[in-house]
Amino acid sequence: MGGKVLIQRNIDVDLALELAKASLEEARKRGYNVAIAVTDRSGRLLVQLRSDNAGPHLLDSSRRKAYTAASANTRTSIMAKAIDERSGVPDPHLIYLNDVLMVGGGVPIHAGGELAGAIGIAGSPGSVHDEECADAGIARIAERLS
Repeated sequence: MGGKVLIQRNIDVDLALELAKASLEEARKRGYNVAIAVTDRSGRLLVQLRSDNAGPHLLDSSRRKAYTAASANTRTSIMAKAIDERSGVPDPHLIYLNDVLMVGGGVPIHAGGELAGAIGIAGSPGSVHDEECADAGIARIAERLS
């Protein structure tokens, strides 16, 4: 048995905070009151922000979206669409796992082609807009994700 040491990419708290702020700025420009969560690659929370007028329940939603995106290494909108279409991928029974939330707004963050974290946003008028704000934030830090 030859074990080895794994080297994995993770975003740090400073980059997570910058990403959350950039995404919050995008949401504010659009007039959305949102909550934003950024996790490391394992889904552990690094940073969480909430707009002044965002509902408290959005904190849990954003965290769960980020956790789900990190855990599955895919956008939660793709997972939600598959369940809506009953395509069988992912397995619909996954919705019963703790902390999993298959609603659009969770986006994995990749660095050098590898999962390095995830962001989840909740509170815009439709999850497609949550995802747009996440993508805008990721675009703002993209040059440091290589």
